[in-house]
Amino acid sequence: MNTFVSSKGIEISIKPVSQFKIDALRASKIEPEIPTYTVKTVTGEEQTFQLDGKSAVTRNMEAEWEAYVTARNKAEAENAKAFFELLVWDGVDVEVPGEGSDWDLANKHFGIKVPDDPYALKAHYVYTELLGKTEDIGELMAAIFKASGVDEEAVERLRKSFRIGVSGTTNRPVSNRTRKLESKVKDV
Repeated sequence: MNTFVSSKGIEISIKPVSQFKIDALRASKIEPEIPTYTVKTVTGEEQTFQLDGKSAVTRNMEAEWEAYVTARNKAEAENAKAFFELLVWDGVDVEVPGEGSDWDLANKHFGIKVPDDPYALKAHYVYTELLGKTEDIGELMAAIFKASGVDEEAVERLRKSFRIGVSGTTNRPVSNRTRKLESKVKDV
Protein backbone atom coordinates (compact mmCIF):
# COMPACT_ATOMS: atom_id res chain seq x y z
CA MET A 1 0.00 0.00 0.00
CA ASN A 2 1.30 3.44 -0.91
CA THR A 3 1.24 6.27 1.59
CA PHE A 4 1.37 10.05 1.63
CA VAL A 5 2.51 12.11 4.62
CA SER A 6 0.69 15.43 4.99
CA SER A 7 2.25 18.60 6.37
CA LYS A 8 0.49 17.74 9.64
CA GLY A 9 2.64 14.60 9.80
CA ILE A 10 -0.30 12.26 9.23
CA GLU A 11 0.44 9.18 7.13
CA ILE A 12 -2.44 8.56 4.71
CA SER A 13 -2.86 5.25 2.87
CA ILE A 14 -3.54 5.76 -0.82
CA LYS A 15 -4.59 3.41 -3.58
CA PRO A 16 -4.77 3.58 -7.37
CA VAL A 17 -7.70 5.21 -9.14
CA SER A 18 -8.90 3.85 -12.47
CA GLN A 19 -7.58 5.87 -15.40
CA PHE A 20 -10.81 5.04 -17.21
CA LYS A 21 -12.84 6.70 -14.45
CA ILE A 22 -10.58 9.78 -14.47
CA ASP A 23 -10.90 10.01 -18.26
CA ALA A 24 -14.69 9.61 -18.03
CA LEU A 25 -14.86 12.46 -15.51
CA ARG A 26 -12.72 14.69 -17.69
CA ALA A 27 -14.90 13.90 -20.73
CA SER A 28 -18.01 14.92 -18.79
CA LYS A 29 -16.67 18.36 -17.85
CA ILE A 30 -19.22 21.13 -17.90
CA GLU A 31 -18.13 24.12 -19.98
CA PRO A 32 -20.35 27.07 -20.82
CA GLU A 33 -20.67 28.17 -24.41
CA ILE A 34 -18.58 31.19 -25.39
CA PRO A 35 -20.82 34.06 -26.53
CA THR A 36 -20.54 35.07 -30.18
CA TYR A 37 -21.16 38.09 -32.36
CA THR A 38 -21.68 38.46 -36.09
CA VAL A 39 -20.06 40.84 -38.54
CA LYS A 40 -21.12 41.60 -42.11
CA THR A 41 -18.26 41.28 -44.55
CA VAL A 42 -17.71 43.58 -47.53
CA THR A 43 -19.43 40.96 -49.69
CA GLY A 44 -22.54 41.10 -47.49
CA GLU A 45 -22.01 37.70 -45.87
CA GLU A 46 -22.20 37.29 -42.11
CA GLN A 47 -19.28 35.84 -40.17
CA THR A 48 -19.57 34.68 -36.57
CA PHE A 49 -16.76 35.19 -34.07
CA GLN A 50 -16.29 34.17 -30.45
CA LEU A 51 -16.41 37.02 -27.99
CA ASP A 52 -13.36 37.83 -25.86
CA GLY A 53 -12.64 40.53 -23.30
CA LYS A 54 -11.45 43.03 -25.88
CA SER A 55 -14.25 42.48 -28.40
CA ALA A 56 -16.82 42.62 -25.58
CA VAL A 57 -15.79 46.22 -24.92
CA THR A 58 -15.65 47.30 -28.58
CA ARG A 59 -19.01 45.64 -29.31
CA ASN A 60 -20.68 46.92 -26.14
CA MET A 61 -21.27 43.33 -24.96
CA GLU A 62 -19.62 43.56 -21.52
CA ALA A 63 -22.68 42.10 -19.76
CA GLU A 64 -22.63 38.98 -21.95
CA TRP A 65 -18.88 38.59 -21.43
CA GLU A 66 -19.16 39.01 -17.65
CA ALA A 67 -21.98 36.44 -17.53
CA TYR A 68 -19.80 34.01 -19.50
CA VAL A 69 -16.75 34.58 -17.27
CA THR A 70 -18.88 34.01 -14.16
CA ALA A 71 -20.36 30.81 -15.63
CA ARG A 72 -16.90 29.61 -16.72
CA ASN A 73 -15.42 30.23 -13.26
CA LYS A 74 -18.33 28.41 -11.61
CA ALA A 75 -17.95 25.45 -14.01
CA GLU A 76 -14.19 25.30 -13.40
CA ALA A 77 -14.77 25.25 -9.63
CA GLU A 78 -17.40 22.50 -9.95
CA ASN A 79 -15.13 20.45 -12.23
CA ALA A 80 -12.19 20.81 -9.82
CA LYS A 81 -14.40 19.82 -6.88
CA ALA A 82 -15.67 16.73 -8.69
CA PHE A 83 -12.11 15.77 -9.68
CA PHE A 84 -10.82 16.13 -6.10
CA GLU A 85 -13.80 14.21 -4.69
CA LEU A 86 -13.25 11.37 -7.18
CA LEU A 87 -9.56 11.09 -6.32
CA VAL A 88 -10.30 11.15 -2.59
CA TRP A 89 -13.24 8.73 -2.82
CA ASP A 90 -11.34 6.10 -4.81
CA GLY A 91 -7.73 6.96 -3.89
CA VAL A 92 -7.66 7.63 -0.15
CA ASP A 93 -8.03 4.58 2.09
CA VAL A 94 -9.71 6.08 5.16
CA GLU A 95 -13.01 5.71 6.90
CA VAL A 96 -14.76 8.91 7.91
CA PRO A 97 -15.67 8.91 11.62
CA GLY A 98 -19.39 8.48 12.10
CA GLU A 99 -22.18 9.98 14.15
CA GLY A 100 -21.17 10.46 17.79
CA SER A 101 -17.41 10.23 17.12
CA ASP A 102 -15.04 12.82 18.58
CA TRP A 103 -14.76 14.36 15.10
CA ASP A 104 -18.54 14.59 14.74
CA LEU A 105 -18.98 16.06 18.22
CA ALA A 106 -16.20 18.63 17.65
CA ASN A 107 -17.79 19.75 14.36
CA LYS A 108 -21.16 20.15 16.08
CA HIS A 109 -19.62 21.99 19.01
CA PHE A 110 -17.80 24.50 16.79
CA GLY A 111 -20.72 24.86 14.37
CA ILE A 112 -18.78 23.44 11.43
CA LYS A 113 -21.18 22.23 8.77
CA VAL A 114 -20.28 18.92 7.17
CA PRO A 115 -21.76 17.68 3.88
CA ASP A 116 -24.50 15.05 3.91
CA ASP A 117 -23.33 13.58 0.60
CA PRO A 118 -20.87 10.72 1.38
CA TYR A 119 -18.46 11.71 -1.43
CA ALA A 120 -18.29 15.34 -0.35
CA LEU A 121 -18.15 14.23 3.31
CA LYS A 122 -15.05 12.11 2.74
CA ALA A 123 -13.37 14.92 0.79
CA HIS A 124 -14.28 17.37 3.59
CA TYR A 125 -12.81 15.02 6.21
CA VAL A 126 -9.57 14.53 4.28
CA TYR A 127 -9.27 18.25 3.54
CA THR A 128 -10.04 19.52 7.04
CA GLU A 129 -8.54 16.80 9.24
CA LEU A 130 -5.70 15.11 7.38
CA LEU A 131 -4.24 17.88 5.24
CA GLY A 132 -2.58 20.93 6.74
CA LYS A 133 -1.61 23.23 3.88
CA THR A 134 -2.77 24.11 0.39
CA GLU A 135 0.30 22.36 -1.02
CA ASP A 136 -0.91 19.08 0.51
CA ILE A 137 -3.83 18.97 -1.94
CA GLY A 138 -1.58 18.91 -4.99
CA GLU A 139 0.91 16.55 -3.36
CA LEU A 140 -1.86 14.12 -2.33
CA MET A 141 -3.34 14.19 -5.83
CA ALA A 142 0.12 13.65 -7.33
CA ALA A 143 0.72 10.69 -5.01
CA ILE A 144 -2.61 9.14 -6.03
CA PHE A 145 -1.76 9.74 -9.71
CA LYS A 146 1.63 8.09 -9.24
CA ALA A 147 0.03 5.11 -7.46
CA SER A 148 -2.43 4.91 -10.37
CA GLY A 149 0.38 4.50 -12.91
CA VAL A 150 0.20 7.97 -14.43
CA ASP A 151 3.50 8.86 -16.10
CA GLU A 152 5.94 10.93 -14.03
CA GLU A 153 5.79 13.91 -16.39
CA ALA A 154 2.03 14.29 -15.88
CA VAL A 155 2.45 13.83 -12.12
CA GLU A 156 5.05 16.62 -12.07
CA ARG A 157 2.74 18.93 -14.06
CA LEU A 158 0.01 18.31 -11.50
CA ARG A 159 2.40 19.07 -8.64
CA LYS A 160 3.49 22.32 -10.27
CA SER A 161 -0.10 23.40 -10.85
CA PHE A 162 -0.73 23.34 -7.08
CA ARG A 163 2.49 24.96 -5.89
CA ILE A 164 2.18 28.41 -4.42
CA GLY A 165 4.52 31.00 -2.97
CA VAL A 166 7.12 33.38 -4.26
CA SER A 167 9.49 30.71 -5.51
CA GLY A 168 6.71 28.67 -7.12
CA THR A 169 7.66 25.54 -5.17
CA THR A 170 6.89 24.18 -1.74
CA ASN A 171 10.19 22.41 -1.01
CA ARG A 172 9.03 21.67 2.51
CA PRO A 173 11.13 19.30 4.63
CA VAL A 174 9.57 15.99 5.60
CA SER A 175 8.43 16.04 9.21
CA ASN A 176 10.29 13.87 11.70
CA ARG A 177 7.04 13.58 13.62
CA THR A 178 5.28 11.27 11.15
CA ARG A 179 2.45 9.43 12.83
CA LYS A 180 0.04 6.82 11.59
CA LEU A 181 -3.51 7.95 10.83
CA GLU A 182 -4.89 5.40 13.30
CA SER A 183 -3.26 7.27 16.19
CA LYS A 184 -5.09 10.47 15.19
CA VAL A 185 -8.56 9.01 14.68
CA LYS A 186 -9.95 6.83 17.45
CA ASP A 187 -13.57 6.38 16.33
CA VAL A 188 -13.08 4.94 12.86
